[in-house]
Amino acid sequence: MKKNNMLVRILIFIAITAALIFLSLKARTDLSTKEETLRITKWDNFYGGEDIHFYYLNPENENLSKLKAKYELSKLIDSKADQLENSIKIMEFINENVKAQSTAMISNKNALDIMEVAFGGTKISDNDYATIYEECLASMGINVRRGVLRSHNNKVKGKSYFSVCEIWSDKHKKWIMIDGVNGCYMTENQVPLSAIEIINKGVDKVEIALLKDANKYKKNMASYYETYSIAVDNNKYGELKSNSKITYLKKEQMPKIETKEGFIEPTIFVNSDKVFKISPKTQYVSTNKEKTPTLIFAKRDLKKDIKGSESFTIGVFMNSYMISNYFISFNGSDYVKVDTYFDIQIIKGINTIKLSQDGKTLAREVVIEK
Repeated sequence: MKKNNMLVRILIFIAITAALIFLSLKARTDLSTKEETLRITKWDNFYGGEDIHFYYLNPENENLSKLKAKYELSKLIDSKADQLENSIKIMEFINENVKAQSTAMISNKNALDIMEVAFGGTKISDNDYATIYEECLASMGINVRRGVLRSHNNKVKGKSYFSVCEIWSDKHKKWIMIDGVNGCYMTENQVPLSAIEIINKGVDKVEIALLKDANKYKKNMASYYETYSIAVDNNKYGELKSNSKITYLKKEQMPKIETKEGFIEPTIFVNSDKVFKISPKTQYVSTNKEKTPTLIFAKRDLKKDIKGSESFTIGVFMNSYMISNYFISFNGSDYVKVDTYFDIQIIKGINTIKLSQDGKTLAREVVIEK
């Protein structure tokens, strides 16, 4: 009897173990093959202006001052060198002490906290690496912004995005992208490139600086160089001015509000690079010339979802601010006047959202299929 009981326990253990392995493998497969549940079939809603007020980290911030002092960052740079040269020096210092890997968990902590564990040998995510790099650069007075490269069609194995930084170069009068995790930047005819320039030219067509095996990099990273997002507000230590992102797509691409990892943050989609070229040295002054508003979709808390639907909040953007007093028509309804924000439930089938400023004239239209 005892032998039979023992055999049963062993068989149960084997069955449970096999099930757990199967579920683990299935989860990985689902992540790499996950299909979007919402598909945009019409997007008459691309932002075409350049009246956006960007915000950046203040090098005088207390946290950045502590970071600068603790790691003696001033000793790394050359006051006579340009921003790109000094950014490379700081990158090399970080890479001597930090290891990043794509499977590491994101901590969402500040640079001081991340470096405390990273310099102790703990591997960090590319997202956390970008946080370290961004804050170290900002502490030295280098204008920097974090960006996210993303596969547009879920073609990559694992996660669909990769974090990088761009620095403003006074010498070249442009933004320059640096992939700190892989220790490189890109050029064409010896001119350093921005993220969008790399996307438009194709990463396989540009030169990879500082790397010995450029072909390996291009093969492994090509799928990420398809879309690019930056934050309107990069000043994490100040009062949040905006939670919106700006995402660049090529003209033939249709926006996606859902990725392998879930729904994206509120995003303004563009297929022009104008807003990405704005210098951080230029003092912002609103022109108030924009006449066409732009819809922004924000996924609401999952608890707000009605069974079989996806809940979103709609806001409207123009001249660098969210506006009030506009009209929304949802799925053929009459236009409804909206004060600030409007909630919708995306249901199975075709969902049409129309925006009007006067309740009569169509300004924007988006069609989402579930």
